[in-house]
Amino acid sequence: MTAPRATNQTRKRPAPKVRENLPAPQTPEGQLFHYTPYEAAQWTPFSGRTLTNMIARREIGYVFNGRDNYLTGAQIVALAERQTVKPFDKPATSAA
Repeated sequence: MTAPRATNQTRKRPAPKVRENLPAPQTPEGQLFHYTPYEAAQWTPFSGRTLTNMIARREIGYVFNGRDNYLTGAQIVALAERQTVKPFDKPATSAA
């Protein structure tokens, strides 16, 4: 008697589509443009899947249009600034 054969039942999903010629989030036209998490990933330190998970856990602000989740350019800039480490400023020495 042999063991039943394992079958791969996982469904492969197609790669998410990323539009071309997107405006940069820092530009005036990009501030209110809606980016998918996979499109926004190129301007953040996170992958598209990580951004999708952060949206699902409500860790970051996003736009919901009734079907899909989007990030505006302003939200992308704020997220990138929040993750940026500022250089340390030495305290001013006082003259004694």
